[in-house]
Amino acid sequence: MIRDSSLPTNPMSQPQSPDAMPAAAPEKMAGDGVTAEGEAYPSSPQRLRYVDIAAPAPGKTVQVSPGVWWCRIPLPIDLNHINVWLLETHDGLVLADTGLGVDVCKEAWEVVAAEVLAQHPLRAIFVTHIHPDHIGLAAWLQEQHNVPVWMSQRTFEQAQAMLGGKDPPAAAEGESFFRTHGVDDLTSLRPMMSPRRFAAMTSGMPQVQRLVADNETLQVGAHAWTALETNGHAEGHLCLSDVAGGLLISGDQVLPTISPNIGFTFRNQDKNPLLSYLTSLQRLRALAEDTLVLPSHGLPFRGLRHRIDDLRRHHEEQLEAVVQACAVPKTAVEMLPLMYRRMLKGVHLFLGLAEALAHLEYLANAGRLRRITDGGGVMRYAA
Repeated sequence: MIRDSSLPTNPMSQPQSPDAMPAAAPEKMAGDGVTAEGEAYPSSPQRLRYVDIAAPAPGKTVQVSPGVWWCRIPLPIDLNHINVWLLETHDGLVLADTGLGVDVCKEAWEVVAAEVLAQHPLRAIFVTHIHPDHIGLAAWLQEQHNVPVWMSQRTFEQAQAMLGGKDPPAAAEGESFFRTHGVDDLTSLRPMMSPRRFAAMTSGMPQVQRLVADNETLQVGAHAWTALETNGHAEGHLCLSDVAGGLLISGDQVLPTISPNIGFTFRNQDKNPLLSYLTSLQRLRALAEDTLVLPSHGLPFRGLRHRIDDLRRHHEEQLEAVVQACAVPKTAVEMLPLMYRRMLKGVHLFLGLAEALAHLEYLANAGRLRRITDGGGVMRYAA
């Protein structure tokens, strides 16, 4: 989602437009630093080793490891692509993630269907997590290819709430939540709180045939993939680890040039998502250092532990700066000018507030900040 931080402990250069990048260098994000997934926060080039393979053109595929094919689906947002992974079975392919439910993504999939799936049929769709660029075309692809869809229990529950008409969060609940945290004008936030907005970015609710549990093994061709539930960025987020093959499909949990959004809102069951995220990073850090990481955005790379250390350090610096800023009690809204370089509106405001609250709540749960509610019901955080 977003983070465009300007906290003094975390200086960040503005990213440039994406061009064709050499495989040995990190890709750069479009726009002004605010993307649909996170802040441009690359590791030093000396800390990561990118694959010596050019990124495939939209709708094209390239092999990155025996039995594993890399495909790119374009996205009509600041972050202009998602990587999806085609995993060979004895009689076809299993797909990890899908792209948004919009025409430009469907057009890319039509190319894949004609050039790849006609000879190697799709056999299943695995969804790493609930965000629409990952689940968005699951129902459409399922209908096109008559295949099962797999995801975690928590991802299924969220999909049911957002797409299946199963008691979506009431708008009043969201409005009350944001007023509590200092929002006076809810005009630009109201559309973000509606399940209809999420539904518009997807092709509907897929029929889910398999709920994948933490530590469950998925045997796909020659690869035994272990599902690792790694929360924080999204509840129920699953990575797939093939220890024997030295591979990790990391979803959005570990990205080479982006610090994924960690947000806390009225929708959260997880009341401390930043703690969940940092804990999950430590779990992934136990994998081999030479693991080939296959991320949802950016280039495949080696250097997993270095990248995790950089992401943890980034959040530790953010947290220290938040504590210092809260020497004078602040609402989440009052934190935004300290954490972001520009005025946020719409979806960026929604995600920015969620990110600020994830850091504030982490510190409050750790006893480093106090929650103070005034007579009007507005909450501030104080060091």
